[in-house]
Amino acid sequence: MELSALEDTAMMSSPDPYHCPSLLETLTWIDQLFVHKEQSCAEVCAEVCCGIKSNNRYTVKNDNGHKIFTIIEDNDCCNRTCCAGARSFIMSVFNNSDQEIIRLVRPFVCNCWGIEVEVQSPPGVTIGYVRQNFHICLPKFTVENERGEPAFKIAGPCVACVCCTDETFELVSLNEAVTDRPFGKIFKPFSSSAPNIGVDFVVKFPSNLEVKMKATLLGACILIDCLYYERQQRPLLL
Repeated sequence: MELSALEDTAMMSSPDPYHCPSLLETLTWIDQLFVHKEQSCAEVCAEVCCGIKSNNRYTVKNDNGHKIFTIIEDNDCCNRTCCAGARSFIMSVFNNSDQEIIRLVRPFVCNCWGIEVEVQSPPGVTIGYVRQNFHICLPKFTVENERGEPAFKIAGPCVACVCCTDETFELVSLNEAVTDRPFGKIFKPFSSSAPNIGVDFVVKFPSNLEVKMKATLLGACILIDCLYYERQQRPLLL
């Protein structure tokens, strides 16, 4: 995996568990996350037939197939159903001990400007941001540290035009130079072959990426799902 882009952002760090923020030790050695969106048959019917959207739920697994996190949205029916891609949300990330270790906070926006998600760990303590950037047709995001300083970018495909292939959002350096290779990606698998059976998203990053940035990329994955892949919702582009 090409690391030059990552080195430019000064986000390289030694995967030392003794310097890992509290509650995020699970992410120390991990280099990919498998995100499964959970939805019951009744919830699917209510959404498709009546337009009633339920709170999002996700299961996050490691590359051994072991569940490491559960993500649950806390939102009201009106906000979920009527505000679509512009809605605000709070999503809690729980570990296997049912302890909330990460909180994803997205404020309400009345238009396509200012879309972002704040990532907190522990809840109430900001560790990163994901902000959508202006582009006429492509998804573009900037990942920032806890001080709001840009670390790297996420460059996505034209979601409305992609078909029958993996839809990939690449992690690239801040200058997005043509010669730079992505050092990671968030992608929605088209195929259902192993290890992608039942997987909605895969988040790949260097194992020695700072754990705060790994948690922030999980928040980016959830934001991408809410913006581009929820039912009865057209892609929301800036």
